[in-house]
Amino acid sequence: MTTRVSFEEALGALRADVDWLGALAEEAVRGAVSALLGDDFLKAELVVAGDDQIDSLFVALEERAYILMAQQAPVATDLRFLVSSLRVMADHERTGDLAVSIAKLAMQDWTRESTSLILLGQMADIAVALLEDARRAWREKDLELAASLEHRDDALDACFRRLIAHLLAQHGPDASGLVLHAHLAGRSLERIADHAVAVGDRVVYMITGDPSYLAAEIS
Repeated sequence: MTTRVSFEEALGALRADVDWLGALAEEAVRGAVSALLGDDFLKAELVVAGDDQIDSLFVALEERAYILMAQQAPVATDLRFLVSSLRVMADHERTGDLAVSIAKLAMQDWTRESTSLILLGQMADIAVALLEDARRAWREKDLELAASLEHRDDALDACFRRLIAHLLAQHGPDASGLVLHAHLAGRSLERIADHAVAVGDRVVYMITGDPSYLAAEIS
C-alpha cells in the first residue's frame, strides 16, 4: 500500500468520523427537544450525561486532524479538507453543548404554555432538518445542498421572531419564567441552526475554494 493511498484512506476515515460526531450532536438535539416539549426529566438527564462522549470524540478527532497535517504537509484540496474538518467538528461540538443547554432548561421547573411549545417545536423541526442536510452535504460533498442551507435558515429565524413577539405579550404570575426559559430555548435552537449553516458554508469552501464562504461563516 502506497503512502498516498494510506493518506487518502485516513482522510476518508476522518470524514466518516466527523459525520459520526455530527450524528451524536444531532441525536442530542433530538433528545433535548423531546425532553423539553414532553417535560421529560429522565430524557434530559441522558442528553446531559451523553455530552462527555461528544467532547471526547471531538478532542480525539481534532488531534487526528493535526497529526495528519503535521505528518503529510497537505496542500490544495487535502489541506482545505483538513482545515474544514476542524471547523466542522467544532460546529458539531458546539451543537452538542447547545443541546445540553436545552436539556437543562427541560429539567427546570417552569410553566409550559402551548403556543410557545408549538413554536419551539416548529423551530426544532427546521433545526434538525438543517442538521441532517448539513451532515449529508458533508458526507456526499454535495455543493448544491450545502449552499441551500443558509436560505432555508430564514424560516427558523422568522419562527423565532414569532416566538419573541408571543412571549412579549405574556403577563401574569407565570409569565417571567415562561419568557426566560422559552426565549433561551429558542435562542439555542437558532444557534444550532446557525452551526448547521456554518457546516454548509464550510462544505462549499472545501469544494470550491471560494473564500467568500469563510467570511459568511464568521459573520
